[in-house]
Amino acid sequence: MKEVSHTMKLSAATMLAMLLGSYLYSSSANAAEIRDISKVNGGIRVSAEERVGDISSVNGGIDLDNGAVAARLDTVNGGIDLDDRVEIERAETVNGGIRVNRDVTVHGSLSTVNGGIQTNPGTVIEDRISTVNGKIRLRGTRVHDNVQTSNGDILVSDGSVVEGDIIVKGRRSWIGRFFSFNRKPSKITIDADSSVRGDIHLYREVNLDIADGAEVGDVIEHF
Repeated sequence: MKEVSHTMKLSAATMLAMLLGSYLYSSSANAAEIRDISKVNGGIRVSAEERVGDISSVNGGIDLDNGAVAARLDTVNGGIDLDDRVEIERAETVNGGIRVNRDVTVHGSLSTVNGGIQTNPGTVIEDRISTVNGKIRLRGTRVHDNVQTSNGDILVSDGSVVEGDIIVKGRRSWIGRFFSFNRKPSKITIDADSSVRGDIHLYREVNLDIADGAEVGDVIEHF
């Protein structure tokens, strides 16, 4: 009887070890699939439904196909293009625009220095959207934080919701003010189906086109 009991314990221990080994192998295999991608020269494309980690490039754009999942996207000279149903942590570029297709989820922010940002219906940005020199166009998009520009227009349309503020910064340096002397003021357009739950903060002259029926907070001038 003792021998049978010992055999059963040995078999149970062997099976447990096999199951644990299988689990560890599976976990390590899944972890191995999540890789970071980095390039100095050249663009980076992530295939549809592929799952990757951080993506960075110096001279090249970053493109994510339908349903791809990634962490942080960073490039210096290049645009960022997110196709339908993409999910990322955040995206940032210095010289290039960001184009976001439908039903995209960004758990952080979208940011550019020289380039526009365009989003399409079903997209959710859980942090802020900002650009220095570029237009921001939101269509059917929910932004959980602020939308900010220094030198660019902002369009909020097709039922978009900005839960934070809209901020148009001033041109701080005398060089920026000199070169923008003949530049037309930025324009903020909000259609009747869209809303800004926070306020609109203006640090310089801006043309406002707010449709009747749009939900907007206070317009506060800081100049």
